[in-house]
Amino acid sequence: MRYGSISLALLCLYASNSFAALEVITKSEKQTLNQIETEYDIDSLLISVNDKFSQLNKKAYDVEGLKKAIASEQQRYDELIEGLPDAIRTKITLPNTYKQIEESVTLVDELTQKAEQDSQRLEAEKEEILSEYETINKQRATKSQQLFKLKTDITNRLIADLSKSSSTLPININGSTECSKYQTIADCLKESKSSILSSTRNESPFLNDKSVLLSYEVIDANMNMKGGLQYKVAMKFKPSYNNKIDEMLNEELGLKSAMVTLVSNVPADWFVNGVKVGTGKKLFHEIPLGKHGILASYQDQDQSSVENIEGNGVFNYKFNNVKTEKTPSSQTPSAVAEVPKGILKPTAKATPKTADKPKAKYTLFSDQTSIKLSDEDAKKTSSDKGYEYFMGVSPATKKQNIEFTNEPIEK
Repeated sequence: MRYGSISLALLCLYASNSFAALEVITKSEKQTLNQIETEYDIDSLLISVNDKFSQLNKKAYDVEGLKKAIASEQQRYDELIEGLPDAIRTKITLPNTYKQIEESVTLVDELTQKAEQDSQRLEAEKEEILSEYETINKQRATKSQQLFKLKTDITNRLIADLSKSSSTLPININGSTECSKYQTIADCLKESKSSILSSTRNESPFLNDKSVLLSYEVIDANMNMKGGLQYKVAMKFKPSYNNKIDEMLNEELGLKSAMVTLVSNVPADWFVNGVKVGTGKKLFHEIPLGKHGILASYQDQDQSSVENIEGNGVFNYKFNNVKTEKTPSSQTPSAVAEVPKGILKPTAKATPKTADKPKAKYTLFSDQTSIKLSDEDAKKTSSDKGYEYFMGVSPATKKQNIEFTNEPIEK
């Protein structure tokens, strides 16, 4: 009977020539792998395009600031129109009111034109960035094809070598275990054999539970007075291609995926290689092994990095000085106030309409959609600054008389 636990110090000494031909990846195959990695190195490309994408988000946030300024100026315009009847009655502030209305319309025109121009530039930049990401993805796809071809070549070599009748796997092990000091060396070795075989099969990529044992010989063994047994065993197996070899090749060649956890202190928009993968403070995403550009975007801030994904991991991006977003009102203010007859009001062309408030971030979704920054309803040229007038308002000055009637005063 054996007492205590078995402690196997497996020193897999693959010294024979027969095993030397059974390497999972040979030296020449490793050289081919290094050549592929060098030829399709995308580090610098990922860093560059990630930076461009971050700048694009910031510019888009600035455009959203212009749209907010337009909405604010439209609200100011509404207030001026609402106070126009009082200004007409008092006639004291009427000229200044007209001037402010004209300035407000002009400012909205200028801001709208700038927002449209910036939007067009952003669209062009977005297409350029998408093109760069596409180039990177093509390189990554070509690299994967080369790696899969290399794996196929390695697999075919291994299957051909392992299927030969002369193919054997000799393994010499120096190990130790604890026996009862009342046991003989032979009894202890006999009792430990199954554990030795099991551990050997687990350690070698060429063996599994069904591997055939061709020979098993104890070369040397000695036991101390406390029952500690030192031994040397020579074994020989029939090797075979199995799942362990396949998994080892996938890991070595980078043909596996991993689950990454993306964490932030704010509900950020998350992008991997320019494609939005979700929004939130914590996000789980499966990603192929290899180097990828990760970007977290929140308000006008971005955090990005190029990561070499070698397995499951957690990536934390913290945002400082986060701005507090005000809760938007349920209704968007109307760009044209209702005024009674007899009161000056602008024509429909003179007043840009407020667009529905879009998201504050310029996003590149997987379906290639993006926020439309221009607003057709807000388009207006400076030549359309016409006003529609109603009867019932008496001109206060000669200038107003000319403006009201469009005719010169008869002398």
